[in-house]
Amino acid sequence: MTWWRCSIRRQRSVCAEPPPAVILAAGNGARLGVKMSKPLAPLLGQSLIERSLRTCVTVGVRQFVVVVGQLEEEVRAHLGMLAERLGVSIECVRAERWFLGNGASTLAAANEIGNRSFFLLMADHLLDPEILSNLLVDPPATGEVCLAVDHGGQQVFDLDDATKVRCVNGRLEGIGKDLDEWDGIDTGAFLCTPAIFAALEKAQDAGRYFLSHGIAELASGGLVRPVDVTGYRWLDVDTPEALAEAERRLLASLDKGRQDGFISRWINRPLSTRLSKYLVRTDVTPNQITVSSFLICLAASALLALGGYAAGVVAGVLIVAASVIDGCDGEVARLKAMVTARGAWLDTMLDRYADLAITVAIVTAYAKHFPGALPWLAGMVAVSGFILVSYVTKEFTLRHESAYPNDILDRVKHRDLRLLVLSVGAVTGFPFQALVLTGVFSHALVVSIMVRGWRRSLALTGAPG
Repeated sequence: MTWWRCSIRRQRSVCAEPPPAVILAAGNGARLGVKMSKPLAPLLGQSLIERSLRTCVTVGVRQFVVVVGQLEEEVRAHLGMLAERLGVSIECVRAERWFLGNGASTLAAANEIGNRSFFLLMADHLLDPEILSNLLVDPPATGEVCLAVDHGGQQVFDLDDATKVRCVNGRLEGIGKDLDEWDGIDTGAFLCTPAIFAALEKAQDAGRYFLSHGIAELASGGLVRPVDVTGYRWLDVDTPEALAEAERRLLASLDKGRQDGFISRWINRPLSTRLSKYLVRTDVTPNQITVSSFLICLAASALLALGGYAAGVVAGVLIVAASVIDGCDGEVARLKAMVTARGAWLDTMLDRYADLAITVAIVTAYAKHFPGALPWLAGMVAVSGFILVSYVTKEFTLRHESAYPNDILDRVKHRDLRLLVLSVGAVTGFPFQALVLTGVFSHALVVSIMVRGWRRSLALTGAPG
């Protein structure tokens, strides 16, 4: 979590808490094609404004001022529910003249903000939290405004409707949708001082009611500083086409590429993302999905312990299903911006217990026909290999302060391949042999990781081997 920190230069003061966020949510859903207030439009199980709130919470924001207008009571009720769910403070203010433009909506928050600096965001913009973190790195001095600017343009969905900016010598010189010369796009993310309110009032005195008009007033005095956020994901969700694009981009973001194991990449992920697309529209939580995957593994273990071909076939199918569902918890967590260290810890621990349950079940069934210590010794060797693969990988990252190299060895040590081999063994009637195979392979991987770590240590220290 990134906290609001200010250095003592250019009239900045040291701040101990993150700034509040003003979110503009007064518009209607006419252009978006929804029969509700636009901020309440659903996107993969969450309203647009909930996604904005969660983005802010990710960087430490706990206080919000939401400007409402169209369908005010409906929006207020939704925000009351979100405040309780997220554990944050949300104050709603009504913009009496919201229909004139987003500048008029911004001015409605002036009394709530007072003399504090604040984030200014649009309820219908999806933003990578890193955009807000970048704004916090070098916050505005007294009288300034910082604007997150995309100089690449790859994230822009509708260039004609985008607000363009022109930057010169580290300052914003021009802003508007119809700029003839421009070098960046306004992402709709600002870190403001209260100076923005005076600029908006001046613009409105001249009959100009949009936020860009107030920004232009400040820019004329060299008081708007662009912050480069090129390459970070963002999207203005203003039309049905943009809403569909937002869903496509969110689902595409689940693809981990080479970070996935081979089985996850080509089998599990295509299936899990399709399932997650529907799970996010329910009240099911990522932790509930984690527990469900674990329970399926326990059911498969019970069948494996019984022995017999029919039970093995069903168990093999259940193991594959559990492996697919095991990917859904992280996907749903990312889609709903609900990723937590606690959830990752629960997933890791239950995975280890599931591996242990499957191993004990396979050995139990095999020992019925081949009693003695040898089957149990083989089971201990196998499960220790499963655990050590995960452990030594994390130790590699900890000791060398870098992730384990993303090569073929990295991709074959993932749990997805192990579960597939065990499920194939169960279906074909050779679960014990599959267990021994995966166990030996896991220990071979452990040795390979240790050797690589040892060689890296020697290369860094220059010590003889």
